[in-house]
Amino acid sequence: MRTLQRSHSTRNVRLFLIALALHGLSSAIYGLWFNLHLLDLGYPRGLMGVFNALPSAIALGIGLPAGWWADRIGRRPMLIIGGLMMAIGTVGVGLGISPVWVGLGVGLIGAGYNLFFIAYAPFLTENASGSERTRLFALSSAVLFWAGFLGEGIGSVLPDLFRTLAPLGPTIYAGPILFTALLDFLAVLPLLGIREVPRMSHGNPTAGWPKRALRGPAVRMAFPNFLLGMGAALSIPFLNVYFHERYQLDDSTLGVLFALTSAFTGLATLFAPPIARWIGRIATVALTQGLSVGFLIGMALTDQAALAALAMVLRGALMNMASPLYMEFCMEQVPATERAAVSGVLNLTWEAGWMVGAALSGFLQQQYGLASMLLATAVLYGAGTAYPYLAFAAHDRVEVAYPQRAVRRQVSC
Repeated sequence: MRTLQRSHSTRNVRLFLIALALHGLSSAIYGLWFNLHLLDLGYPRGLMGVFNALPSAIALGIGLPAGWWADRIGRRPMLIIGGLMMAIGTVGVGLGISPVWVGLGVGLIGAGYNLFFIAYAPFLTENASGSERTRLFALSSAVLFWAGFLGEGIGSVLPDLFRTLAPLGPTIYAGPILFTALLDFLAVLPLLGIREVPRMSHGNPTAGWPKRALRGPAVRMAFPNFLLGMGAALSIPFLNVYFHERYQLDDSTLGVLFALTSAFTGLATLFAPPIARWIGRIATVALTQGLSVGFLIGMALTDQAALAALAMVLRGALMNMASPLYMEFCMEQVPATERAAVSGVLNLTWEAGWMVGAALSGFLQQQYGLASMLLATAVLYGAGTAYPYLAFAAHDRVEVAYPQRAVRRQVSC
C-alpha cells in the first residue's frame, strides 16, 4: 500500500509540475504586459493601481473560506477550479475595453489565483515525505521561475508578432494576454490526472475552523507576509513601467531583463536547501532577503540603466530564492487537516498587504515618482525580513535529505 501511495504521489508531483510550468509561463507573459495594456487603454495610473489591488481585495473575502473548503473537498478540485477561473478571467482582460469588463476579468483571475495557491503548499506537503519536502518546495519554486524565464523571453517578442501577423483586441498587448489564457486552459489538463493522496483525519475537520486558522502561531507566521505584500505592491508590479519610463528601455529589452531575473532566481532557488542545512531555514530566509534590500535601494538610486538592471536581477534572485523554505516551515507547524486553512491565512495576509500597497502606489507615484516607491518597498522588506528571524529562528530545525534519486521530479512556486 505504501508503495502504491508513493507511486501516486510521484505521478501527482510530475503532473502538478507540468501544470505549474504552464502557469508560470502564462503569468510571466501576463505580468510583463498587463500594466502597459492598461495604459494603452487610456486608463489613469490611479485606476491602474486599483486594478492591481483588486485581486487582493477579493482574496480578503475568500481566503479563510477557501482554505476551509480545500481542507474539506481536497487539493485537486481547488487546483482545477482555480486554474479555470484564471483562464476565463484572462480572456476578459484581453478583450475588455470598459473598466467594468477589465475589472471583472481581473477579479476572476484574483479569485482563481487564490484558490490555486491556497491548495498549492498543502498539496506539496502531502505528496512528499519529511526528508524530501525541503527540496521539493525549492524545486517547485525553481520550475516557476524557469518557466517565467522562458515566458518573459517569449513575451518580449509577442507584441510585435501579434501586431504583424494577427492583431487581437483593443491594444498591441491584448494578443499576448489572450495567449496566456490559452496556456492557463492547457495547465488544467494535467491537473485532471492527479489522484488525491488520502489524508488522516481526526474528528470533524470543519469544526471550529475559523478559530483554529486564526490562532496565535498562524497569525504570527502570517504577519511578515503583510509587510512583504505591501512592500511588493508599492513598486514591483510597476518595474516594467519604471524601466520603460526612466531608462527608455523598449519592449524587447524589457522582456530580456525580466527573463534574466527569472532565470537567475530559478537557479538561486536550488541553492537554498544546502544553505538551510548549515544555518536553518529561517536564517536562510533572513540572509537572502536582507541582502536583496541593498540591491533594491541601489536600483532606486542609480541613474545608470546597466547598474539598475544588474541590481534588479540580483534583487529578484535573493528576495525569492528562500521563500519556499518559509512556506514549508509554516506547513510543518500545523496538523494536516488545518494546512489549507493556515495556507489561506498566509495568503490572506499577503493579499491584504498587497491590496493596501497597490491601492496607494498609483496615487503616490503621481506625487513622488516610482523611485520613492522602491525606497518605501525596501523599508517594508527590511521589517518583513527581520520579524520572522527574531520570532522563529531559534526554533527552526531542518534535516534536508539528498537521496540518490531526484525527488519525484520537481515542484516549485
